[in-house]
Amino acid sequence: MRDSVGRLDLFIQALEDNAVELNNVKLKLAHKDLHLANIMYDYETSRITAVLDWEFSGVVPFTRWNPSRALFWNGLATPEAKVEKDLMVQEFSKRCKKRGLTILEDAKFSSPLQEAMQEAATYLRCIVEVAPRGQRQDLVGGWKETVLKNLALFGV
Repeated sequence: MRDSVGRLDLFIQALEDNAVELNNVKLKLAHKDLHLANIMYDYETSRITAVLDWEFSGVVPFTRWNPSRALFWNGLATPEAKVEKDLMVQEFSKRCKKRGLTILEDAKFSSPLQEAMQEAATYLRCIVEVAPRGQRQDLVGGWKETVLKNLALFGV
């Protein structure tokens, strides 16, 4: 990313220039690592008894309530687990709509520029936090492309 520092500086200025549009978002308290491995469930009472691992929680833009898209992940890194998670998310969405709950729609980006900002920030974080540890080196080039593609939407 060293060769892109100038573009990142311009991106920071673009964020300031577009602050009204980018800040059009509700703030919510979010767990930010909510998945099935962090939920204690009592099968006898059919009740959730605890939610664990709140260290990543905080008040965040509502579009960032589920940054890792882990909701309903069962803790297994298998293709079958991903299919199961996706089906559970679809079912949850369907049940929310049936009950007139708008929580998932309320968490959508309010503009393409807002989504581009968040995607750029997400992949930039991957580059500066994950890559230096020597992890996921095969993905770094794609992450950089994603960052630069989203910066381009800001004209930088």
